[in-house]
Amino acid sequence: MLYIRSAPVPRRCEPRARLLAAGLTLILLLFAFSGTGASAEAQMNTVSGSSALSDPFVPAKAYVLVTGVEERGFLPLPEEEDLVFPFSQVLSDGTCTENVIHLTPEGVYMESSSCADQDCVCQGLVTLENRETRLYGNLILCLSNQVSLELFTPEEILQLYADTAPQG
Repeated sequence: MLYIRSAPVPRRCEPRARLLAAGLTLILLLFAFSGTGASAEAQMNTVSGSSALSDPFVPAKAYVLVTGVEERGFLPLPEEEDLVFPFSQVLSDGTCTENVIHLTPEGVYMESSSCADQDCVCQGLVTLENRETRLYGNLILCLSNQVSLELFTPEEILQLYADTAPQG
């Protein structure tokens, strides 16, 4: 198994904005762009040192669900080159944290973290090919910083939201 180690990110906090309005917006956009060959030149917005999707939604073979203390949103895997997203937040005790999320065309890994133990960094790369055999499956957890990353196919996201949608 590949373990990636890098120097911890300096502790700092920046004002932050939402990664992406999750849920219904994602479902509607997935349906709207499925099979339409939407432009690969769709722009990315910079938000608090990280990036978030802009309109139009970027179709991808997989998406990473990033969950923090107060934020939850999806990031698409890039088609060609790696992308790095710093994710800063303030915990309920006032602690300022930062995790650096690294997206590759194949998957996602936690490049660095301000946490002390670095277990999240040592969890390595999650891909669509290896997530069935990894100890944590499609998940990367940073318990200290209260951040999780989960790799999903577009079909799994649709199913996830179909299962949780109110009936009526």
